[in-house]
Amino acid sequence: MTERNKDIMKKSQLDRAAFGRRLNSARREQQISSEQLSVLCDLNAVFIRKIESSANLPSLNTFVLLCNKLRISPNFLLSDSLIWNEEDKISDLSNRLRALSPHQLEIVIGTVNVLIDKLTNLDELS
Repeated sequence: MTERNKDIMKKSQLDRAAFGRRLNSARREQQISSEQLSVLCDLNAVFIRKIESSANLPSLNTFVLLCNKLRISPNFLLSDSLIWNEEDKISDLSNRLRALSPHQLEIVIGTVNVLIDKLTNLDELS
């Protein structure tokens, strides 16, 4: 079995702990308590905490609900269990940008534009 196939087999299972950590991280970044998230999703706060501690997994419907309420991509929550391609990375970046405040977004866009200009200039010089 090739190394790539071994990696695919390893990634074919959900990393429950990483999923819970990412959910917790996304919730905290938005300064939402587990109780507030439970109200937003009409779920029990204990259930939210059990997902975050990897004791429980949400149903597919609850997973989609959590993503929508926190405005995060499924890729973000599953990224430790998925084999990514470039479209996934672009989608994840887009979702992360949507979660920023307008001021933060302006800073990021300005920074990215400078980086792209510098990279373009480097390519032109070579």
